[in-house]
Order: sequence, then structure tokens, then C-alpha cells
Amino acid sequence: MDRLSTPPRQRLLASPLGSVTATRPFESLKTRSLPRKFAGYRVRAAADVALGSGPAAFLREADAPPAPHLHDRIETALARYADVREAYEELLERWEAVFWGDVEAGPDQRVELERERRRISEAHARPNDVFGFLARGHYVPPVKYDVPDPDAAAEKWAHELAEPERLYGFSDATVTEALPRVTRSATVAGPGTTEFRLRFETPALHVGDTATARVYEPDDAEGALPTFVFYSGLASLGDLLRYWPEEEAVGRRLAREGYRVVLPDAPWHAHREPRGSYSGEPALARAPIGMFELYAAASKEAGVFVDWARTEGAPRVGVGGVGLGGTVALHVAGRCDLWPESMRPEFAAPVGAPGAVDQTITSSDLYEALDLGDALSAAGWTGRRLRDFAPLLNPPAEPAVNPERILAFYGAADETAPAETTEALVRRWRLPRRNVTEWDCGHVGVRTRLIRGDSYRRAVTRELDRQTMQTETGATA
Repeated sequence: MDRLSTPPRQRLLASPLGSVTATRPFESLKTRSLPRKFAGYRVRAAADVALGSGPAAFLREADAPPAPHLHDRIETALARYADVREAYEELLERWEAVFWGDVEAGPDQRVELERERRRISEAHARPNDVFGFLARGHYVPPVKYDVPDPDAAAEKWAHELAEPERLYGFSDATVTEALPRVTRSATVAGPGTTEFRLRFETPALHVGDTATARVYEPDDAEGALPTFVFYSGLASLGDLLRYWPEEEAVGRRLAREGYRVVLPDAPWHAHREPRGSYSGEPALARAPIGMFELYAAASKEAGVFVDWARTEGAPRVGVGGVGLGGTVALHVAGRCDLWPESMRPEFAAPVGAPGAVDQTITSSDLYEALDLGDALSAAGWTGRRLRDFAPLLNPPAEPAVNPERILAFYGAADETAPAETTEALVRRWRLPRRNVTEWDCGHVGVRTRLIRGDSYRRAVTRELDRQTMQTETGATA
């Protein structure tokens, strides 16, 4: 039987040659390249809206200055991209009919269709060969900002600021009876895995779309599967790409070892991108409001995934994530006592997550590179006004999950998710030192260690195994 395979890039990164990606010079180069990468995404998002409207309208949609001398080149690029998008939309229609509809297809046909979907969706999501000249020429900003007025935001969110449970909680203890119905797609054979997608209507009214995730299970799985829900970082395109590091390093790796892994698309990411924005851009563009809207929606959706796993027989469920996904995991760990018991994970494992988002906004090297501070200042935000929104941006003062069941990983030199904020949260939540792993690296290095190393996976599997054993013996977790 035909199967999806592990991409060569993952094998290279995991090999001795991949060690270069763990060096400080590589990390510095990677960090400096992020604004141009985001600008490339911005160009594509603008093209999705402005096709057929001409170069001038396209540049306005991209939030770029006029460039009449580039109009002919832009016209050619837009025509090329129109062909790419048409191919993507046609393929996606066929893929939906097979994986979610009534069109019958055998296992090998599904594998081939999934390969083709990823190839074409990557060309659509990252048309670097089409629009790269604009990102390289710095004609396009990395984010199209639309920052809310702080006074209007304070008035709109006054009740939630006073009572964060209004935003993060499920007010009705019987909410599980009214949870959205989780549906699953047809399966596809992976490299030693069985894979499928989940979707349901998000319970977050301020987002109001369909929550989605990719699931990985061991081949020929028998019995109940301990389950781990893991969120990717900011701007992740998920399985719209042929190579998704978290898929290989967390999803498929753990599934081959006998566990179920759920990799959700965070709000406004991957399959949930709004037309005219790239993955994650709405959270940045409408900061700080967009940020806590994402955290609240994703954390409650995580609760739905936890509940779904339990309906599938999972004896224990954990929630983790890297970067932005780690922040989601911290909110889950801090706020899940607001939810019915079936939605609460037994443990949380954040990676590279700041302990205070309000402080991170003003001190992160990434946000500085993306000119977030300038956009906030222009809209009237100050450090004091950001601190006013700390109850919604930051994890709460005390965790809802037992500190013994929270595993924290971070980089000692991380300036994107500043290490000092993580260390302060670790102390405030009174995490045991054995549960805290400090890597000698920055933010890019944290992700590199997740991809190349085993320490994170081993910590997660020990927790899943220990919790599962306690369940089977009737012990209290």
C-alpha cells in the first residue's frame, strides 16, 4: 500500500549535518529573515483580494507605497499567481469531495490526492518565485496593521477585564451536552501512521469559524490511546505545506510510538486563514486585542479536542505547544478549571512561551522587527495601557493544572519569548525544578531542539505513560 513519506528535509535536519541549525549564527540569520518572510506572506494575502484589480489596487491592499515602475512586473506576477490559485481551488474541491464528501476513493488514491494537495497548496501559500521580488525589495510591510483604539477597546472589553472567565470560560457546567459536533475525515496512510482531520464549529463567538486539526494514530492501533494536543507557532501553515516540522517531530514520531497526537490549526492559521490575511496576521494586525482573542478561542477549542479524545477512549490527555502554541497551552493550564471536567487535560507542556504577553509585546525582538511597537504607539497604546489588558493577555496568577503536571521548556537566551518572563511564571506557579528544562539557545534554537532532540518527547511520553498507568491501577493523578 502506498503511503505518505517523511520529507527529506526532516531527515536532513535530524542528521549530524542539521546541527548547523542549532548554532547562534544560524539563529541570528533566521531571526533577521523573518520580516521578509512575513512580507512575502503579506504579498500573497493581498493578491488573494486584489486579483483582477490591477497593480495599483494590489499595492494598496498590500499596504505598500505606489510603485508605477513595477506595474508591468506586478501584472505578470498576478497573472501567474491567478493560475496557481485556480489550480489550488480546483484541487481543494476534489480533495474535499474525497476526504469529507461522498466520493469513494481507495487508500492509494487518497495518498496520491493528499500528496497533490500539499504540493499545490504549498505553491499557493508560498508563491516566493512569483512575488519574491517585492518582499526582497522591501516594498511591502510584514504586517498590515489595524490596531484598535485603546479607549474603545477598554470600553468594549470592560466586563471581560474585570472577569476574565467571561472570555475564557464555559459558564454552564453542562456545556458538554451542547458542545459542537466533532466530525472526522477519511483517513490517509502516513509513514507508519494513520492520519485524518477533525473539524467543528468553534465555541468562540468572536472568531466564529470552523476549528480544524490533523490527527495522527499508530498503524493498527488497538485499545485506548493516550492523546497529546499540540499547537504550532505563529504564522504556521500546518499541513498546507509538504514539510511541517511539528508534524514530523511531534505528530508522526509520537504516533509511531503508540500515542494519538492532535495538531490543531490555531484561529486564523492554515486552513482557517481569512481571505486577505496570512496565517496569524489578524492576531498581530489587531494587537493586543487580536492576541487574546486568539488565546481564548484556541484554549477553549483545546478543551473540545480534549473532550473528543476522551470520547475516543483516551485514558489521559495532555496539551502542549511551541511559541504561540506554548502560550495557548499556558492559558489552558491556567484556566481549564473554568470548564467541565471532561475538557480538562491532565498535564500541560509549553515550549518557548513567554510568561507575560504584555511585557513581551514591548520587549520581543520579533515584534520589534515587525514594527509592532510603532503601530501600537501610533494608535495610542502605552506600556501602562498594555498592562491594563494583562488579565486577558497573560496566564492567570495561579495554575488550574497541578504544578507537578506542568512541564516547561524554554531558551535561556530567548529574546522573542523573553526568558525572564518565563522564569518569573515558573516561580509564580511554583513548578518543581525537575519539570523545567532550560536550553542554552534563543527562540529559533528552541524549535530546533524540538525538531532534532528527544528530551521534549521523552518528557511528554513519560507523563502520558505515568498518567495512564495511574488510571489503570486506580491511583489518583
